[in-house]
Amino acid sequence: MAEAARTFSKGELMGAVAAALAVGFFVGSMVMEMRQPAQMPTGGPAAMQNAAPVEIPADLAAHIRELEGATLQRPADQAAWVELGNLYFDTHQPQRSVGAYLKAVALGPVSADVWTDLGIMHRESGATQKALESFDAALKLDPRHENALYNKGVVQLHDAKDRAGALATWEKLAAANPQAKNPDGRLVRDMVADLKKS
Repeated sequence: MAEAARTFSKGELMGAVAAALAVGFFVGSMVMEMRQPAQMPTGGPAAMQNAAPVEIPADLAAHIRELEGATLQRPADQAAWVELGNLYFDTHQPQRSVGAYLKAVALGPVSADVWTDLGIMHRESGATQKALESFDAALKLDPRHENALYNKGVVQLHDAKDRAGALATWEKLAAANPQAKNPDGRLVRDMVADLKKS
């Protein structure tokens, strides 16, 4: 005997939708927490200018619009500004990312991770000195912050043309973690050795 199809009340349906949204938000938040700041190619900002525009997935675009609205409604919500900066970062919108992170910084202390991401976005925007200042702010909070040390060295070497500064920065990174690697998997201590030879 065939079972009759079960119907759901409006309350059950709304509860299921709310639960699904909550789970989606939680998973999205966890992904954002676990994401590692992207490493900038060593070619620098000029290399990025020639890159093809990145197509933003519909779900990310919708989340960005939602956060843009939230920051308009609650301009003092530092966490929303940081999350918006992260989304702009992840969707390769450096100038917007810088703007969002600077709003967060203006609202109070931020983590070394935020300062590092801001430095990466300053670099991608072509603002070498501001990138270095952001990495220094991260390192003031956490002198052993590996991503800040690595990226500061990249900016010093490739953008500021400060070979000695890059060498000193990467030596600190190699001392903090002898197994530290660049995005290509090369040991930073080997990069230091090569810089000393050339």
